Amino acid sequence: MKISHGVEFAAVWSLTKLAQLMPGRLADLVAVGLGRISYFILASRRRIASRNLKRAFEREKNEKEINGIVKDVFINITRTSVEFVRQPVMKRDEILQMVTSEGEEYFQQALNQGKGAMLVSGHFGNWEILIGWLSARGYPLDLLVGEQHNQKVNDLFISFRRSFGVGIIRVGVASRHVIKSLRSNRMVAVVSDQHAASGGAVVQFFGRPASTPKGPAAFAAKVGCPIICGCSVRLGYNKHHLIITPPIYSPNSGDTEKDILTMTQKYTSRFEQFIRQNPSQWMWTHRRWKLD
Repeated sequence: MKISHGVEFAAVWSLTKLAQLMPGRLADLVAVGLGRISYFILASRRRIASRNLKRAFEREKNEKEINGIVKDVFINITRTSVEFVRQPVMKRDEILQMVTSEGEEYFQQALNQGKGAMLVSGHFGNWEILIGWLSARGYPLDLLVGEQHNQKVNDLFISFRRSFGVGIIRVGVASRHVIKSLRSNRMVAVVSDQHAASGGAVVQFFGRPASTPKGPAAFAAKVGCPIICGCSVRLGYNKHHLIITPPIYSPNSGDTEKDILTMTQKYTSRFEQFIRQNPSQWMWTHRRWKLD
């Protein structure tokens, strides 16, 4: 292991333990403070977020409004990070009390068909609480995760997610495991709102072309299961509202690539609706429109 990775892991582990030992309210206040500091320190990410917001909203929002949203974006990211590392020490009932939901019936409808479901979410609100809540509700769930560059940090984060009671599918060996999971009538969750470097489906997002991962739609088309799109809206301290939208099914047009594009556009459009309603809760710090 590289020395730098060892130092990074030690720092992450220490901060994690500190957050877990703090009372929840204090940890949240610290997270808000860290978000404000991050806004000033991470100048390049701040510029990316500002540029993205200007592209998305153009004449809808002025400079002052955009700057306010960017500040809130950094705060939401740090609050979500602290809540994520605290979840393993939380009891099932605590997670259930933190979350209200609408559209839960769509999960059961999908599972009743016996083909599982692709659960697609984005870096919105507290995107991790959706997984914790589903596990607390007893749904059979596997999470598709990418690899961190630092293996120790990667293993630490995976241990947190396993503590929720979910299965883990690593991106490198994803295909056969995802299909096996779906055919076992499990749900497979994936965050799919960032730029796809290669082989993505080019869809419209805020009126601009955006390369988006094909995986969720490709698996749904292959297995015949639905895509269920859901997001967690932050309402306040330890208060989140999950919005689950109706299932998206393959049109079965006979043209698989066309069907994949259609499904990917549908759930991307739903993300856009979530973001338009609560723009400060999406992670604008990512270069989403690399095609533009």
